[in-house]
Formats: sequence, structure tokens, C-alpha cells
Amino acid sequence: MLNEYEQKKYDTISKFVSKEINLRETMDLLNLTERQIYRLKKIYVENGKEGFIHKNRGKANFNKKDDKLIEKLEALYLEEYHDYNFEHFYEDVVYGNYNISYAIMLKYFTNDDIISPLAHKETVRSYNDKMKNIVKDNENDIESKKIELYKSRMIEVEKAHIRRPNNLFVFGQEIQMDACQKIWFGSIPSYLHLAVDKATKKVLFGWFEYEEITRGYFVLLFHILVNYGIPAKIKADNRSSFSANNAKNKDKKLFMTQFGRICEELNIVLETTSIATAKANVERENGTFKNRLIAELRHIEITTIDEANEYLNNIFIPKINKRFSYAIDEKTSQMKECNYTEEELKLIISEKYTRIIDNASSISYNKKYYIPVDINTGEITAFTKGTKCTFIVNYDGEFYSEIESHYYQMMELENRDAILIRENKNDEIKKEHHKYIPPTDHPWRKNMMLKH
Repeated sequence: MLNEYEQKKYDTISKFVSKEINLRETMDLLNLTERQIYRLKKIYVENGKEGFIHKNRGKANFNKKDDKLIEKLEALYLEEYHDYNFEHFYEDVVYGNYNISYAIMLKYFTNDDIISPLAHKETVRSYNDKMKNIVKDNENDIESKKIELYKSRMIEVEKAHIRRPNNLFVFGQEIQMDACQKIWFGSIPSYLHLAVDKATKKVLFGWFEYEEITRGYFVLLFHILVNYGIPAKIKADNRSSFSANNAKNKDKKLFMTQFGRICEELNIVLETTSIATAKANVERENGTFKNRLIAELRHIEITTIDEANEYLNNIFIPKINKRFSYAIDEKTSQMKECNYTEEELKLIISEKYTRIIDNASSISYNKKYYIPVDINTGEITAFTKGTKCTFIVNYDGEFYSEIESHYYQMMELENRDAILIRENKNDEIKKEHHKYIPPTDHPWRKNMMLKH
């Protein structure tokens, strides 16, 4: 059976075929072109009235999705992935597992009053107003759990920004470093140290520490050197790890930080700044990591720092780089080749302190004593008291020393007092052996003989 519009087309074409109306009149009545009129005439002649029935009548809409699928995705999002933004949720959960496009999913989520944690301020305001009215008008009819889920989304969050390549910079020209404190995993706050290339927006490495310490930045630098090469410049905050600013310090070299000394040795320009926008790339990454990483670590139930570091560099950062960064142009790259071995780098990327060997052939560091051990043989090596040496603490927390142009591993000395007692006894024996005995004609001995 024809609907109203189909019946109108059939009757008009019928009149046209029987020459009751001309072509112009037919075109005006149906608001169709000459080509379309003759196509309908052909259908009329070949199929009659049945040819005017739309072929998709009775069939399901191609774009219409199964209500059960939508309900499943909405429940999955609200119950398990509520701190993911919609794009993050689609990339990690939906894509490849469910037959639905991002646009369709977004449409249904929006229609069903599900809001993203990264919604813009205008969206949040509109949503809040809508929810207030719903709660006010239907307070007894809405589940409290659902209301709380909605209210948890009523927060002001950072707006997303479009990423564009910085054509003024090339890869390796400037690496930005920063640390951000958050409860990233578990229940204890920790610091996420990040290194980001300014030109490509590529995250070169990340590392968790419970404190913002120099070691965290040592780890970043080590992996940059091993995986990419030596950058031209590093830009960081005016923190004690990078800068020893003091108005009295006229000679900067005398007050150079450990990180600054390493950069100078590797011929890397170290620039510090107190302006956040001057290192906007790493600051922006901090925001991205807050929005995505915390949610993922929570979902997969990571609670330890070792697990967090493994997931961060093996899974999360490669995924972020694939999604947001730009390809490295090796032709214009300013990364210089790093010709050091990993063992050599561990000695370079380290804290170094000048020490004097004491009478037990040991060195003091952090109220403990260490003695040099030959790296090749494992034998303890003794040196004369007063010998100068460089005490080395690499980023792995291993202790070494450089004495007379040779490197030694440092072993903690547990019974230093026993060694000192033994050395003191030997000194006493030596002193008794070289005791001065005056001759018989000495005035003092003559006086003693006269008395007797």
C-alpha cells in the first residue's frame, strides 16, 4: 500500500503518461527535474503501482544501534570508566570490540545525559542546570545512585587544546622537564617526572618517585641518552636540582648543581625558568596524564611504584605518543649520537663528591663508611691516609669512587672501629720499637748514677 507521497507521485505520473498533463506541469507538481520524471515514467511502465513503494520500507534503520548495546556501553562507562573522557573510553574500550562509531556513541551518551569529565564549562553549566531541574521536579523518582554519578561529573575541568607541530623547532632542539605531584596510584602522593620534546610533543620518558628528587631527573636523562641521543638543550624549573641561584654566587661554576655539571660534561645547554608558559609542552602533558593515566592505573588496580613505572613506560607513553605526538624528522634532528656505553653513562649521570681517605682506608658518606673494592677482582684496595678521591652515587643508588684515575666499587664498612683499633695497636708497637734511648754519657744518666 502506498503512502500519501507515493500515491501522489503515482497519480501524477499516470496523468503524464496518459497525456492529461505535460512535462512542465508534472515537474511543477512533484518538484522534480526532467530526468527524475522520465525515470518515474519508466518505473510506471515496467512495474506499475508496486514500483512506487519505497524499497527500505519495513527494514531497520542502518544507523540505528541495538538498544542493549547502548545500555551495555553506558553501564560500562558509568560503573567502571566514569573518570575516562569519551574519546579515551572509545579508544581503549569500545574501538575494535563493539560495532559502533564514536559519533553514534557520543550521540547516545549525550542524549542520555551522560557527561564527560572533560566537558567544556558551557556544557557543564547547561548540564548542571538541567540536572537541578530534574532533581527538583522528580526528587522521589530518580535513583540516588544515579544522581550521585551525575553530580560527580559536575566539576570544572581543563579544556582540551588542539595540538599542532611547532615548525620553529626540530627534534632534540629543546627537551622540557617537569615533575607533578598527585595521588597517581594507591593512596600515597607521588611525583611523576616527565621529559617532553618541544618540536614533536613526544614524551621521551616518565618516572615515578615519592619525592621530587634529582634521581628522578637522572633517570629521565639516562633513558633519553640511551634511546634517542644527546639533546641540544634542556629546559626545566628553577628548582634546586637544576639551579643554585644565589645573589652572592658570582662564579656559577663554583655553585653548579649535580645536574648542571652533567649537562656541561655532555655539552647540553641547561636553561631554567620560573614561568610555566615557557615550558608549556610538558605542562600540557601533565594535564593529559592527570586526565588519562590516573584513571587507567585505578582501573587495572596498580598500587605500587614499580608496577606504575612499568605500565607508564611500556604501555601508556607509547599509546600517548601514537595518539598525540608527531613523527621525528631524522634529517633535521639536533639529537647528537651518544657514544657512551650504559655503564659509562651510569658513572657520568651521578652525584659526585670530593672526599679524603682516612686512616682506615675508608670514605665517609651520609654517616656511613665505605672502602674501595677492585671492580675486576673484587679485592679490597687500601690507600694512604689523606689521598683525595671522588665519591660517586649513580642514579641506581650504586656507590663508586674515582681514585688516581681509576674507578672502584665502594663497599660499606661495618666494622670500621675494629680496623681502627688494630691500626692504633700497630702504631703503638711501631712507636715502642723506635723508642729513644739516651747514651751513657748523657747528663741525665750521669745524675741518675750519682744518686745511686
